Amino acid sequence: MTEVNVALIGANHPSLFQLVANFRQTSQWHFSLFGVGQPVAKVPANGTYHQAETLDDAVTAGLTRVAAGECQVIFKGIVQTHKLLKALLRPEFNLKKQSLLSHVALLELPDLARPVLLSDAGMNIAPNSEQLAAIVNNAVYAAHAIGNEKPKVALLSSAENYNPKMPSSVLTRQVTTYFQQQPIAAEVFGPISLDLALSPAAVQKKAFQGPIAGDADILIVPNIDAGNILYKALMLFTPIQTGGVIIGAKVPVVLPSRSDQIENKAASLRFATQLASQ
Repeated sequence: MTEVNVALIGANHPSLFQLVANFRQTSQWHFSLFGVGQPVAKVPANGTYHQAETLDDAVTAGLTRVAAGECQVIFKGIVQTHKLLKALLRPEFNLKKQSLLSHVALLELPDLARPVLLSDAGMNIAPNSEQLAAIVNNAVYAAHAIGNEKPKVALLSSAENYNPKMPSSVLTRQVTTYFQQQPIAAEVFGPISLDLALSPAAVQKKAFQGPIAGDADILIVPNIDAGNILYKALMLFTPIQTGGVIIGAKVPVVLPSRSDQIENKAASLRFATQLASQ
């Protein structure tokens, strides 16, 4: 795919036009901007502005272009996340692909020689075992899209020893058992602690033996609280680069935070482009 047309829905702030302009040196992305009323800034050469009367109209216009195959990535502008995702699931657009939408973040950690995926730190609040299995499937799909044919999936808990009194331990054991019985191009294991999932030194010190031993490619958190805290701690205190998307629809959805740096927004777009090409 030589060029991806990005549907930027809610193009009603000058910063979004500047964001698009920042990408004008690359031929990888063209932006279709869907906004209310006249454009609030000069439309960059790599963008096309589509005027709507209301924000709901802008959302509908953008998703209509996506459903028609004219745009391959959705990028959230000034529109509430729940409004955009609720509209995305409307039957007339037929954009839902998987049973569950989930957030997947691509982490570029400086001390690791491989990218690591983190899910779900931004969408599903307290998944049950069936929903967590769907989150795993979405993350494995993303890993395959970036070239990892058999990723190692760590189902995180606070300890690697099974504890029937700990909800995350029970949940991750159930999902591990499920994938032992279901074919999947991945190695899925839990419960496992974060240090044993990512640190070979911790594995050696604890004399841990298991299918994942400091070499996880995907981190699956048991709930949104654990995921959000881990994600924000990495963002605040490490020189990490990350890009995140919503997976499970027919096209990837980029939901940038207002505090995201331009580098992270670009990383999200690159990640979404890899997914869109599958």
